[in-house]
Amino acid sequence: MASYVVIVELPKRMQKADVAFLRTWSFLYYRYRPGAAVFSVILLVRNVALVIVPVIPGGAIKVLLIILVLCVSSLVTSFMLPWRILECNYMEASLLAGMAVLISMGSLFMEDVDVDSVMQVCLALFIAMILLIFGVFLQGFTKYLRAKHRKPFQYFLCHQKSGAGAFARLLKCELIRMNAVKGKVFVDCDDLQDLTKLFGYVGFDTEHLIILGTKDILTRKWCMGEVTTGRLHKVKTVVVALPDYEPPSETLVQEYQVHVPDVMELAAHGISVAAVQETLRWMRELPTIELLGTLDSKLTKAVCKELVVMHVSPGSMGKDSVQLSNEAEDELHEETRLVNRKAQYNGSKVAILVDYKNMEAVATALVLQLMVSPLLISSGGMVPYILTANEEAMPTVQIIVVICSQGFFGNPDIARVLVSSAARSLTVLPIIAEDGFRFPTKDFYDEVLATAETSSMPVQPSHLAAVIKQVFQEIAVGFNPQGYSASVQDLEVKARTIAFRLLGGKLRPMSLQDYQPTSPEELEANSLGLLPPASMSTEADEQTFSSRL
Repeated sequence: MASYVVIVELPKRMQKADVAFLRTWSFLYYRYRPGAAVFSVILLVRNVALVIVPVIPGGAIKVLLIILVLCVSSLVTSFMLPWRILECNYMEASLLAGMAVLISMGSLFMEDVDVDSVMQVCLALFIAMILLIFGVFLQGFTKYLRAKHRKPFQYFLCHQKSGAGAFARLLKCELIRMNAVKGKVFVDCDDLQDLTKLFGYVGFDTEHLIILGTKDILTRKWCMGEVTTGRLHKVKTVVVALPDYEPPSETLVQEYQVHVPDVMELAAHGISVAAVQETLRWMRELPTIELLGTLDSKLTKAVCKELVVMHVSPGSMGKDSVQLSNEAEDELHEETRLVNRKAQYNGSKVAILVDYKNMEAVATALVLQLMVSPLLISSGGMVPYILTANEEAMPTVQIIVVICSQGFFGNPDIARVLVSSAARSLTVLPIIAEDGFRFPTKDFYDEVLATAETSSMPVQPSHLAAVIKQVFQEIAVGFNPQGYSASVQDLEVKARTIAFRLLGGKLRPMSLQDYQPTSPEELEANSLGLLPPASMSTEADEQTFSSRL
């Protein structure tokens, strides 16, 4: 009964939040930590075994079986650590080991010993130990042969979180969708649970090391430790150079310990400063994929294609550099590009607005698009598309998904699209893409107004401030692929939340009717009754926007 309750019923009732059931049977598992309730069954089995063993005839057999039960129980306790209080686990393991020793010592004083039975048990234990050693050896040899022909990780993405965390997630999402990628793609958020195993993954379990070159990656000790390990173990390596990446200069190499004093901590992992300096010089000779222009899905797929070619045809890149640019920027006429996008996305009800100057924000938008689209594909027109520079939302768009990043509201194109969307009464869903994003405060709005007045924005500062306030009337959803704990499971849960919000139909529409004057001139004019009513102002604004669009 206890086994049935703990193993079968308890997981079901916990999912259903059956509090009455949990309270009724809590005496079975409340002493153990969450997830270790099955130990109550193990404890009952052990107690039953200790009661039955004395009934078995033969003194030597009794002693051997009791010692066996105690040793197995000690191992299980040490492995599971089931008790809520950690010290209780240590105490139980010690007591079980002590009882086993006491019984072993007491067996020396036994007079009635069945020698044949003892020899049979000892032989059985010896054979079991030999089989265990052989099994472990066979498993290790099989793992070695498997790793020699195909290592677990086909690609290892070495990156600095704040500079390329979202781009690394985007590359992984695209790579695992390609048929040529048979192995796993290593990203620390998903695949690293023990930091001490990090360099082992690079040296022994990785086929290709991909360095996502950003501004600060050369000064990150763990990143340089990964690259150095890859060099020492002759792992095939390529640099994907983002726009802000600069190859290591000789000055940086010579003064590396001055710029990165904590590099000395890598000595505990067998990596010296001299080895890191040699790696920096080695990085200058690596094959490089240079990314030019604005990031988009086509450019990302082009990078993945180059990485697959490198895997299929080793040495195909040599030491040459490959430059990849945004195909959309190479179009002869801007009007042609806009016409093509209108033909492709006209009918879409959801558009993603992102700061195209921020590469990490664009990567976040692309990851969001990849994860949300399968959840919305069955709802007509709800699959989102990403707005490009100098592009307004399609006439069919009803919802604007705003990817909030640093400097987002200071972009004139973003401000124009936001205010024009408010003039169309579109609904909005804010997404926080960076941990350091500032939520609106009085200083925030003052800064927006100051930026708008000094950057020649095509909208009135008061309109922009009012629209920003309306954006954050909706509860924002955090979706940050560059976060240190942003595992694929966490991102999938947040993607489901975003899809639910998009399909819920409860998002608030934006409007220009309720804006309040904020500049000193407008406040003075409003107090004197010189400003027109909101409805008249809105009609004039809509006419202005329609003439601009």
